[in-house]
Amino acid sequence: MADFNIQFKIDGEMITQEQIHDMELSRYEKVFNEFGEKGIPLQMDGKQYSAEEAIELPLEEAKELLAQSKEAVGKQGMLDYYKDELLRADKMWEDIAAEADGQKPMKQAIVEVETDNISLIQFILFNQSLAKENNLYLPSKIHPEHYYFEAGKGGTQTIVETFGMYKDPSYLHLVPGRGVAKPITPDADTDMVMLGKTLLAHNMQDTKIIGMHQFKGKQNGLHVKLGVFLPQSAPDAILEGHKWHLMVEFNNGLHFASTKKPNWLQKLIVPIALKKAAKEFKK
Repeated sequence: MADFNIQFKIDGEMITQEQIHDMELSRYEKVFNEFGEKGIPLQMDGKQYSAEEAIELPLEEAKELLAQSKEAVGKQGMLDYYKDELLRADKMWEDIAAEADGQKPMKQAIVEVETDNISLIQFILFNQSLAKENNLYLPSKIHPEHYYFEAGKGGTQTIVETFGMYKDPSYLHLVPGRGVAKPITPDADTDMVMLGKTLLAHNMQDTKIIGMHQFKGKQNGLHVKLGVFLPQSAPDAILEGHKWHLMVEFNNGLHFASTKKPNWLQKLIVPIALKKAAKEFKK
């Protein structure tokens, strides 16, 4: 039995682990069907699977199959298989950005997550492991609709994901930075903000997507408000879908984080870095 607890909330409604797993399984079915249609090999431990066989697997085996399959195809291979979808998604974000009105408040998708016995230090160590391993295997285990991942300098990431579970996978470049304007005022009890903008990876055009996550101190755990903000020109369906994407993604990420055991040096250094980051967001 797990010695930790993870609780998600959307718009005041508690979301159960069962609901999140049901959504996750439905997205695995979608991706397995895509692989079948495109003829992308599905393989695990030397055994080949059809899309139909893959869909019948329990969640943990489905995760392993898809992760191994993506890693075998490789990063460039995934971009090649999905090149048509990426072009369509580029056009969608270009249209959304062109119609955006910067004078209007942004639409928001906010998910609250609270943990017991999973600390912020553990979560940061997990994030660092993502960048260090820099493969397709681990991001795929976090969400089936992570098709590409490349960690860059300064905390940047280049990704392909079906943003908001809406239409085609998008090829995006995520850039953290103090210079990004906050779409909302942080809560008074927020200790640290992670803020960043999102560009189209192929030409670095601004998509007008802003990510803003608020981290709040809690005894023996953490409380986070995960936030994604889009212009009024974006369909509401993207916002609603991305709430579920965030829950699947962070639920798996937190389960991985629970296995991290910080050493004495990490326990010393990470809090100092967090205090510095907290000061930065207040500037």
